[in-house]
Amino acid sequence: MKRISVLLVFAFVIGFALTSCGNKAKKDFDKLLVELANQDETIDHDDWVKITDYLDSQKAHFKDFYENGVLSEQAVEEYIQDFFAHRRPAKEINFVGISGKPLSFRIFLERSGSMSPYDSPNGDGSFKAAVTALRNNLPGSSSVENIGEEGYTDFRSIFDNILNKTKDNQISILVTDMIYSVKDMQGVNPQKVFNDMQGMINSVFKEEVENKAMLVVKMNASYNGPYYAYDSSVQQYNGRRPYYIVIVGSNQNIARLTQDKSLKAFADFTHLKGYENMYLYQAKHLYKPYYSFLLSNDDIRGRFQPTRGQEDRITAIEDVEADKNSGDVQLTLAVDLSGMLIDESYLTDANNYEIDSDDPIQIKQIRKVSAKDETPAEKKYLGKATHIFILSLSKISQNQEVTIKLLNRLPSWVEQSSSANDLKVDANTTFGLKPLLEGIYDSYKRMSDGTPDYFELELNLER
Repeated sequence: MKRISVLLVFAFVIGFALTSCGNKAKKDFDKLLVELANQDETIDHDDWVKITDYLDSQKAHFKDFYENGVLSEQAVEEYIQDFFAHRRPAKEINFVGISGKPLSFRIFLERSGSMSPYDSPNGDGSFKAAVTALRNNLPGSSSVENIGEEGYTDFRSIFDNILNKTKDNQISILVTDMIYSVKDMQGVNPQKVFNDMQGMINSVFKEEVENKAMLVVKMNASYNGPYYAYDSSVQQYNGRRPYYIVIVGSNQNIARLTQDKSLKAFADFTHLKGYENMYLYQAKHLYKPYYSFLLSNDDIRGRFQPTRGQEDRITAIEDVEADKNSGDVQLTLAVDLSGMLIDESYLTDANNYEIDSDDPIQIKQIRKVSAKDETPAEKKYLGKATHIFILSLSKISQNQEVTIKLLNRLPSWVEQSSSANDLKVDANTTFGLKPLLEGIYDSYKRMSDGTPDYFELELNLER
């Protein structure tokens, strides 16, 4: 009897020790998750490597994460989401590039004769500084090579290379003046150049645009040397000239550029010397920003309350009543507009948004989050929001779902930067830029349902 008692006590001690070890492993894992994702609410590729390395070293304590000895990505994701959903404040974690290999980068410098004057000894060095900074900010491996022909710009071959031959784990970067030219330009009518350009676009920009996104960054640098106009005439030009950086990758990898901590320095194109503007092509909305109604704010008019069951993020409200003094309703929606390859001026222009609702709703203003918005009562609803959307409506006639979309349209700078005749060269325009970028836009638009959009916000309003 005494022997049996001793064995039971021994078994209990061993079991308690194993349980304690398991609890410690779980606590250490939870602590690791907080360190990696509590601040930016993102698990990127580097974070994922740290997570899997830890789990592999503690495999005996995390058997539920493994199937036949293989780590289940889905099981780990679900655990992480559930872990942060039950913290206060609750958070939804974004997973970026966790399954893929580390990205590699291909850099192409267009070698047509019109590119050499950007790197002239008589210039201010801004072109070389920007390209060098671009490369220095790249993590991991990269290769640089010249592309195209010296006497003309073979965009058919160039775009085929960077669009259709960029692999799933690659980002391709093209530095170019974006001037379309054919082999023999002597006596060529500009319209023939534009028609040839359209043929190139129809040939190259096909089904792959559904899977690949393309960012066009407009830059400006000193230019000292010969300029070749569309009719092959040559003139010396010393001054500023636009050029372009084109970045191509899968939809996931382009979204990853601004969400993966190791890539953010590279993706901060606005800090490159000579940056002017950018435009992102995509057929499917790439971004899923955080958003929530605020419940107490100086810009709110009328009365409402959040629909039950929402704790830290409010997307549905009920009992909406108009303000007694103004006779209308004004709502404040906090939205995170960070981490997008979209120029700030485009993001904050209310005309670029489309609202689908039963009652007319207008975006009265988009402004940055200020100190007065960050009250203790509203902090949990603000989350990561960077901007406040002030929504205005006269009434709520019925319960309704509301969708706000940021439309993807060619920005005004494209037309302002384009010329149909470059016999007189200037500092701001590029010959044929508008028909080139418009043609590419049409290719992307065909792959989307109507006008492409970057993201959509879904809300519920009830009387």
